[in-house]
Amino acid sequence: MLIKALNEYYDILARNDKVCKDGFSRQNITHMIMLRKDGTVSDIINVEQESEPDRKGKTKLQPISVVLPRRIDARGIASNIIEHRGRYIFGLIYDKDNDVYTTNNDTDNVNQSHEVFVEKNLEFTESMQSDIVIAYRNFMLNWNPSEEVNNEYLLNIKKYFDKSRFIFALEGHPEIKLHDMDGEISNKIAELQKESCTLQGNDICSITGEKGKFSDIHNVVNGNKKVVCAKNSAEWSYGKTKSSNSSIIEPTMKRYTDALSILMADKKHNIYLDDMMVVFWAMSDDDSKETDLFASMLGFDDKIDADEMNGILLKSLNDVNQGKSPDLTELNIDKNVEFYIVGFTTNISRLAQKFIYRDKFGNIFSHIARHQSDMMIINSKGNIPMWLIFQELRPPKNKDYKTPPPLMASVFGAIINGTRYPESLLENAVRRVKTDKSVNYVRVGIIKACINRKDRYSKNKEEIKMALDIENNNQAYLCGRLLAVAEKIQRESNKEKKLNRTIKDTYFSSACANPAKVFPNIIKLQQYHLEKIKKNGENGVQHAVRYSKIVSEIMDKINYEFPKTLPLDEQGKFIVGFYHQEQDFYKKKETK
Repeated sequence: MLIKALNEYYDILARNDKVCKDGFSRQNITHMIMLRKDGTVSDIINVEQESEPDRKGKTKLQPISVVLPRRIDARGIASNIIEHRGRYIFGLIYDKDNDVYTTNNDTDNVNQSHEVFVEKNLEFTESMQSDIVIAYRNFMLNWNPSEEVNNEYLLNIKKYFDKSRFIFALEGHPEIKLHDMDGEISNKIAELQKESCTLQGNDICSITGEKGKFSDIHNVVNGNKKVVCAKNSAEWSYGKTKSSNSSIIEPTMKRYTDALSILMADKKHNIYLDDMMVVFWAMSDDDSKETDLFASMLGFDDKIDADEMNGILLKSLNDVNQGKSPDLTELNIDKNVEFYIVGFTTNISRLAQKFIYRDKFGNIFSHIARHQSDMMIINSKGNIPMWLIFQELRPPKNKDYKTPPPLMASVFGAIINGTRYPESLLENAVRRVKTDKSVNYVRVGIIKACINRKDRYSKNKEEIKMALDIENNNQAYLCGRLLAVAEKIQRESNKEKKLNRTIKDTYFSSACANPAKVFPNIIKLQQYHLEKIKKNGENGVQHAVRYSKIVSEIMDKINYEFPKTLPLDEQGKFIVGFYHQEQDFYKKKETK
């Protein structure tokens, strides 16, 4: 499904001039080398452009995107037609320790890199007569790396040399560039590409029936990757080895690899969650509205104002609750357009597809709106971003912890398809609360969403509401409320000093799992703290009476008998009860 979808998306990109012609690819360029006709360098100009201002109004320089002959994907020393890497072009590297350029390096083989560059590009440009190509050839013939270690133009960029990428232009005519798409080099590349299309072989592409060679994916964080890989000999057949066993070949391979490379390079179409890249797109000529809305709904981006986003979600939820499909006409979005979400992780040799989801955008939108509704809890701050959900599942002292890809994939599946959340999500959220003693709106929102959605799909009545529910008689929920009351009473009785350890710090984990074991002690401490509050005059007595009333109401519903143990779901309800009661104590009083 993925390759077929990318192949179709390539047609959309080609229709809108967003993909390069065969034999070419886009590269990020930082500097332009100005050449005299005799091949000497007259200047090296920074061509980076200022980015759009960020939230703080700050901008930064970013490379420009330039179409060059397709880069060679090979390990070791391999030069390109119109090389863009400084090590190959100049035959130099920058020694940071000694603050000098040098040609001596045992590991980088700088001299060999420059020789390969010169040999390949001289051969390719032979018999070409344009001024810029002549200047380029003279540069390669006359440039002597060992004599250029103090070149004034290179000294100006020495700190950025390793990350700099170059193009060539003619002195006095910056518009005449070596890579010009109407120039001799581009014309020759196009001719060679036509010749290479006449390929021999018996392999038939399962998508289009065409023949060709395998191609790599670009713009992946840990290098160039393959999607298809048959590594073990047991997976080979008909005399073919490794990736040759894939029936997806040129030109189809180029189409889907180019489409995926473009999606991975465009920040509007992908995000990173730990080690996973999530790529998303709509099958339309301009999918910016769909991708912006999708990213904003899941908290990947903030291109849509938070208040506007909340308004969109509330209106959509109202439609969903009435059994209607959300109306997206005001947003100028076709709710029937096909939308794809794909998750990738990388290893040494290939991309690993962890999930792929496809549906009409309207359905996906409805399911995400329902997800955000399920996650809402009192004092939650708008829609909860995906990255924040996974962040709250991390052990706080383990900085290297990465969310397991299977958990990410299953959570995405539940959100996009509107199905039950994985049990492991609830397990992780409950474990983090019990271990860290941190009961925040994100973790409680996760727990509420997991339990309510499980009840919904089991056709049971949903128990958990957004805020304190005094009608909820669930024993675990009541125990959580009771612990929050005990905590509040303790703090009220010790207003004058800072507590090093509270009832929550001491008993939370045990009370959550085995209430009957610890609540007798909590009740004793609670009575002690109530007596202390009563000693604070008439105001203290009023507070004590108020707390005692809440405790009595809860104890009556429990029948003064605590559960011995609580299973996972009940532990979740305990945590929600604690959070609801705690937030209720601190809510602002309504104006009469």
